[in-house]
Amino acid sequence: MKFGNVFRLSAAAVALLVLVGCQPKSEKLLLGGSGWKKVVIVDKDSKKIEWEHALEAGEECNSVEYTADGNILYSYSKGAKLITKDHKVIWDIAAPKGAEMQTANILPNGDFLLAYAGHPATIMEVSKEGKVLSTTTYETGIESPHSQFRQVRKNSRGNYMMPLFATSDVREISPKGELIKTVKVGGTPFTALELKNGNFLVACGDAHGYKEIDFDTEKVVRNIKSNDIEGASLFFVAGVLPTAQGGEYVCNWQGHGGDADASKLPQLIEVDKNGKMVWSLNDNATFGMISAISIAE
Repeated sequence: MKFGNVFRLSAAAVALLVLVGCQPKSEKLLLGGSGWKKVVIVDKDSKKIEWEHALEAGEECNSVEYTADGNILYSYSKGAKLITKDHKVIWDIAAPKGAEMQTANILPNGDFLLAYAGHPATIMEVSKEGKVLSTTTYETGIESPHSQFRQVRKNSRGNYMMPLFATSDVREISPKGELIKTVKVGGTPFTALELKNGNFLVACGDAHGYKEIDFDTEKVVRNIKSNDIEGASLFFVAGVLPTAQGGEYVCNWQGHGGDADASKLPQLIEVDKNGKMVWSLNDNATFGMISAISIAE
């Protein structure tokens, strides 16, 4: 073989390696859900489960988070756990008897926010080691803990956003437990997640939709209803998660839809910034009811 041919082949091989190396990696999604007896990590492109952690009988998971050091945080109604990928429990914080730990998420500083519904409802900030750093109590006025909330979030002002099922509103609570503001949103709000533009993405549960709301003015910027997204009729809209491309993942929880399984509609969708569905997970045989999502990097 002539030198020129060898050179051209070598150059082509190098170019191919560079091209392969530049291919974007498939995103990994950490998923959980009320009524699904496991927490899983899914490869987005292949839609295959790459890791799973079994839940015990009676555990209800409505919050999942993947930490920067590769651990998994989740709530399970009776408490919240931080575990490693080899299923070792780093810490396990229990909710009091009769209460429901429904919130477990990561704060911007790397600590964790836990919250349980009860009398009173209690919000805790917890260190990576499982030490309770602060406690905020608030009486919702809702008798049944199960009718109170699922995902409480901390906003950029340092207050807590508490979406309440029974009263169809989102309340802003100070760290001292004082009510700052209440905004009616309709439905059974599951989460109120602050966006980069300062608005809040509110999943409205059994209202079969979600909204982007300017919480200060109470103006509804976007209102996505059940059949607004082509290819996906919305059931109970649970966890939502903004994407890097300006859209959002939407957990289409189907536990309150009697015909959900028969309809063959997706359990999880990705919507782009124009409101078009660009990806979906639609496999009831493999996946249970999905209500919580996090990116697992």
